[in-house]
Amino acid sequence: MEASVAPRFPLRRAAAQAALLLAASLVLAAVRQPLPGGLAWIGHWPAADAKAEDAYRAMTKPGDPPFVSLNQAAALQKNHAATFLDAREADDYEDGHIPGARELPFEQMDPYRDAALEGLRAESPIVVYCEGVGCELSLFLARELQKAGYKNVSIFYGGFPEWEDAGLPVEKSSGGGANE
Repeated sequence: MEASVAPRFPLRRAAAQAALLLAASLVLAAVRQPLPGGLAWIGHWPAADAKAEDAYRAMTKPGDPPFVSLNQAAALQKNHAATFLDAREADDYEDGHIPGARELPFEQMDPYRDAALEGLRAESPIVVYCEGVGCELSLFLARELQKAGYKNVSIFYGGFPEWEDAGLPVEKSSGGGANE
């Protein structure tokens, strides 16, 4: 009769590794969650960006403002051919924005509206942007501008992250926003 030999699995070690992986996953999820548009798990995923852009475009309706590319936005900004409106939160605007952009955070527009829209006519070219992929604030703000009678509104879909990643000029504010 042969004696059965129990397999030698380092059960404690496996349990410790599983617990460590779970803890690391929870930490990454906690860090990723509060960021606008999230945080890529690993590297840059153009295919994921394309899918997000497709989803963003799927949210648009007939008559919604058109999109402008990074190159188009950069040319408009360089030539002062459009007024840029930043739809992100005031703190994000202060940390960095497209040079010359006016602050008009969609989720708290009232205190900023008059200053942001000062001097703009219904035909004035306006480019709205926010946090890029996954941020729909620029679409919502652009729709509001259209409802208010602005006829030449477009959306820079790539937003501030694409602008900054391209190494284009960035401007910072000293704070205060509408309460200055």
